[in-house]
Amino acid sequence: MDLTGEKAIADLRKCEDDLRRYAEERGLTLRTDPAFPGAQPPEEQVGPVRHAVWALIGEMPGGATARLRHQAVFGKVIGQEVAGHHTVMVTRLPQTVGLVPMLSVRPDEFGAGLFQWTGDGRARQQQTFESIELDRRYVIEVAKGQDQQWLYRLFTPSLIDWLASSTPPDFAFRLSSGSLVCEAPQWRGQQRLDGQVDFEHLDLLAESGGKVAGRLRDEVLEQVGLGRVPVARSGEANADWTGKKKKGLLGFVSRALAGTDDSVKEFTEPRGFTPVDPSAFHMENLELPLPAAADEVFAGKLEDGRPVDLAWMEYENEIDGLRYYVALTTRLKGAEARNPSFWFDDQELLAVVSASGVDPDLARKARDARVGISAGGGAACVYLSSDGWSGRIKGVEIDRMLAAAPAIFNAADRQAGHSGGS
Repeated sequence: MDLTGEKAIADLRKCEDDLRRYAEERGLTLRTDPAFPGAQPPEEQVGPVRHAVWALIGEMPGGATARLRHQAVFGKVIGQEVAGHHTVMVTRLPQTVGLVPMLSVRPDEFGAGLFQWTGDGRARQQQTFESIELDRRYVIEVAKGQDQQWLYRLFTPSLIDWLASSTPPDFAFRLSSGSLVCEAPQWRGQQRLDGQVDFEHLDLLAESGGKVAGRLRDEVLEQVGLGRVPVARSGEANADWTGKKKKGLLGFVSRALAGTDDSVKEFTEPRGFTPVDPSAFHMENLELPLPAAADEVFAGKLEDGRPVDLAWMEYENEIDGLRYYVALTTRLKGAEARNPSFWFDDQELLAVVSASGVDPDLARKARDARVGISAGGGAACVYLSSDGWSGRIKGVEIDRMLAAAPAIFNAADRQAGHSGGS
């Protein structure tokens, strides 16, 4: 038995070479994407079977910035060759939070892939449309209390027809608290006889997942030009869904780490922050790239008098697990302030693509403060993040962000003015 795993490692290297070629041909960026924090690379794993995970990051068909997360395993067990792949598409759509807190669309058959798992226990309800073929093919679920009028606007006749007749046979997706995960796992088997990367499968997933992400984004952004902040049609459903009511594994992690959190109330009240409705906060920032779904939001001012919102956020899906965020948002100054749109993040490069148009001074200030920063729709956001296993973000870190934010936002103001004049 090849306990050194030499052949498995060689197969993984070929897999990586193929993924790199795929990325180059389609304008994507290839990076390693550890299965969990501190995961060992294939060379340090033990035994004849080895695995690795990569991310293909960039703009998908339909316009959404997303990542194709590709996991591969190779080796030999009891004389049998092992060659397995699993790819999902992951993207963030925080602008959907107040309109559709959860939407799950999965094939109506046993073993239908990742989204057969629904073990978080939160209240949901089955959704049907006036399409016999769609209802026959898919089980569609939404958060309990979902606004039906907006949902029927989302599911246009053309989208229903496409889902019912033109998607891969095992295509599924789940939007939860602004996190969208799509898959077409081909659990019936890979198409290539050599067990290596199937470019056609990656294209199918990118095209299908990208179309869903683009449809969700476009329907939400249609609200922007109405001349007023649109109402969060599913605000109560979002409060129930995004709030701390998770069960299953994600709920266990959330509850187990709750004791490490500084009290939000004890932090905000002495600093003069007052509560804001989270769904309304999301609706006011439809064009601003936010890292996650807000659970609690407070309005206040920085030390220089700038009005800000301070938001505690959670991001969760079956692939990335649970992440915590604390974010500061503000309106940018100047008549041209709606122009800049970017997302710069040195810590979570797998989540987004850094925008090349970010002013170097602004990028340096964000990097020095160890925060992510984004801008869009006349607003800017700086935020801290923590993976679920490390616990919630401490008050001392939030104070550090509050102290660094004025200089960062002032630099964002200057970039907004420069962008408007160029």
